[in-house]
Amino acid sequence: MVSPTGSTYKLIYFDARGVAEATRFIFAYAKVPFEDFRVPREDWPSLKEETPFGQLPVLEVDGKQIGQSAAFTRLLAKRFNLAGKDDIEQALVDAIVDFQKDIQAAMAIWWREEDKEKQTKLRDKFFRDDLHQYLVILERHLKDTEGNGQFFGAGGPTYADFSIACFFFTILKFYPAILDNFELLKMHVDRVHNLPGIREWVEKRPKTEM
Repeated sequence: MVSPTGSTYKLIYFDARGVAEATRFIFAYAKVPFEDFRVPREDWPSLKEETPFGQLPVLEVDGKQIGQSAAFTRLLAKRFNLAGKDDIEQALVDAIVDFQKDIQAAMAIWWREEDKEKQTKLRDKFFRDDLHQYLVILERHLKDTEGNGQFFGAGGPTYADFSIACFFFTILKFYPAILDNFELLKMHVDRVHNLPGIREWVEKRPKTEM
């Protein structure tokens, strides 16, 4: 689909929100048309070698494939003024997304554990001890911006807000109480999901577990 800038965008991923949803939020908020191509799981093995890194998601920009969601999400954020108002804010915004990856890496330790008993112990420790520390830091950054707790950048919404909100939207589906003591973060998730363009996208997007 051709955007107002003249480029065509095709986002290729599975039928899931996952790591592609923040990218979809960028398109929705910026009101940029794109093709949301969802690969059936059974078709993936035959398509894998055609992707840049043997992974999804992939973004095609004017027919050129770009792998790694962090790379192309930042590209789009810069193109559509959602990366921060200046280079300092861009670095601060990037840091929030990188910190989110730290949280996801900590979660992956128990998420990928195949021994169910060990998984339960690791998961309980994560939610009892580790996650609280991450949330304290994340909420502090939200509170300390010039945006007065509205967004992670002083200049308004950025792709970091989209990434964080998408991440917690999914986590809250499985663990609905994790933000009960973090009101600013809880309101942030709702605020982002109700932004113009994003609200409409959320209402019409395919319903998936993840």
